[in-house]
Amino acid sequence: MSDIFHFKGFIRDVRYQAHLGALLSNYPIDDFDVNAAKSFGQIEFPTGQIGYSKWVSPKRTRSYPFERLYNIFNSPMRLTVIPILKDEGLDGDLDRIQYSTVSWMNLLNIYIVLGYYTDARKNLSLSQRHRDKLTGQKLDAALVRSQMLEIGQYKQSALHWNRSLIEDRFVEIYQSALDAYERISKQSGVQVHDQSGQQTYLKKLMQDFRRFKDISLRGSQGAALRETKTLHGLEYLTDGGKATFEIENYLGGVYYLTADEILQEDDKYVIQESKNATLAFLPSVADIKDGLFKLILFSNLDSLTLDGKRVQFKTRLKLTGRDIRGSIRLPCSDRPLKNFMDANAPGIRKRQQAVLEKLNWEARNNKNLEVEVERNQ
Repeated sequence: MSDIFHFKGFIRDVRYQAHLGALLSNYPIDDFDVNAAKSFGQIEFPTGQIGYSKWVSPKRTRSYPFERLYNIFNSPMRLTVIPILKDEGLDGDLDRIQYSTVSWMNLLNIYIVLGYYTDARKNLSLSQRHRDKLTGQKLDAALVRSQMLEIGQYKQSALHWNRSLIEDRFVEIYQSALDAYERISKQSGVQVHDQSGQQTYLKKLMQDFRRFKDISLRGSQGAALRETKTLHGLEYLTDGGKATFEIENYLGGVYYLTADEILQEDDKYVIQESKNATLAFLPSVADIKDGLFKLILFSNLDSLTLDGKRVQFKTRLKLTGRDIRGSIRLPCSDRPLKNFMDANAPGIRKRQQAVLEKLNWEARNNKNLEVEVERNQ
């Protein structure tokens, strides 16, 4: 597990068909309230429908929003609501949106709605009441809805919208978020993080907006490198090394990603995401969707290089669970899949069989994607 590979890739277009997506609840735009709505769904506009999801934190690795994005990926038009800043109180986390997140959304043609929290209360749970921690944070619903209405009438791509949003409104919304946290702190009696550093950050952005991209990407690259050095207790990772990716698209976006493992099989590199269930037959559907979403970009790469040399690759989602008999690699024909499920009866439940069948279709219908299922060790 000591090897760390540093790849560079290029991606032109993203095409993917999701087969595990959840049913989407419908909400009319006229009375849409982001705080009352589910974490993903579909908004009804006079001109059509837009799939939406919302983040509970701007930090991707803390809030795990990819499962919700996966659920709306088949929608022809998609938007996602991201808080520009989240301060959980002086004894909690402080996170702000990173440019790499904007790059992800640009590449996937997902419109960003930038929000900020205007209401919160002190966390009075037994374990937290003695600390400066906030809970129950609510976004400015009017601001979110107004941006959604604009997107509903917008005629250009998500890239154009996102660029305009970041360049024209980022500083204003960020300052509004800081002002709101000052009010929340006074009303709740909870100390928040010192804002002098945040104000310095904003001043730098106002002087030269390219700093947002530069500062954020440096932070994302550092986080990617740190993640490669971390093993999580619930992961079953014994196959290969970890990797960082610097990926560009033809629109000029650059972003940094990590993969759980990189394997070499014959003349190909396998980009692998792994999900493990310590007590169940399969990982949760939410975990599986999270892994699949991470592989969407990798599976759509046009080229991948290592040390300046072009390499062949494929992507794989590895699922490990308890008491699995044998193993199977998808896509495959119906007979081997049925044999695998029969061999694991009665331990495999009907809903897990349905998940495997859908995963088989997903692997069949998307290029460069495999799914491997085997017992954990």
